[in-house]
Amino acid sequence: MQTFKKSKQNMVSTGKRIQKITLAASLMFFGISCQSLAQQQVSERTITINMSASQLLPADLIIFNVTINAEAESPQEAFEIHKKRETLLAELLKEFDIEEEDIDYQPIRMNKRQQNNRYNANAENSYTTITNQSVSITFSDFSIYEDIQVTLIENDFDSFNGKFSSTKITEGKEKALIKAIESAKEKAELIAKTSGVTLGPVSSINFSDHEIGVPFRSDGMEMMAMSRDASMMDFSQMVSVTANVNISYFIE
Repeated sequence: MQTFKKSKQNMVSTGKRIQKITLAASLMFFGISCQSLAQQQVSERTITINMSASQLLPADLIIFNVTINAEAESPQEAFEIHKKRETLLAELLKEFDIEEEDIDYQPIRMNKRQQNNRYNANAENSYTTITNQSVSITFSDFSIYEDIQVTLIENDFDSFNGKFSSTKITEGKEKALIKAIESAKEKAELIAKTSGVTLGPVSSINFSDHEIGVPFRSDGMEMMAMSRDASMMDFSQMVSVTANVNISYFIE
């Protein structure tokens, strides 16, 4: 009987020791995990900088956007009006020696539109067909810009606009991006130095770029009344391209 009691006491004692060892091991593992997590959090501290930079380029191109449209009671009539205007524009571009690679266009779109009868609510619904087609033309001879617009207005075109651009856009975007990255790094170094930390390598970087052009619009009647000896197109213009970067740096 005494032997059984001693055996039971030994088992209880052994169980308690196992519990203590297990608890100690758990605490040790928890401590190691917390230490690893803390080290990971410290190593992943970052400084994030948003920066923009621009590059000015001489404007040596005009991008001219024209919308060919027509409206008539029947689809066939609307299509015929549209084709006449499309032919006129095509002939005009050939007259001014616009190269084929400098012309971008979309296929013609046709839609039916219901007309609202304000004065007779009981009247049957009537419909018209409208057409729409976008054409973009790029050219470097600024002297033809006003002549093209006048011709379009005289032939019932009512939707077009132009903006300056440059043959150096790609080069300008690269220069703007380099300036933005360099400025972001300078600012990050200043922040790190002032904060008493060391700037590490890049953690992540995102960027975008875009062109800023000022649309140039003129009223057709005013243009026809202007002196042909002088034009606003005689003054040089600049095109601005901008790069935006978002850079995160590790800090130590």
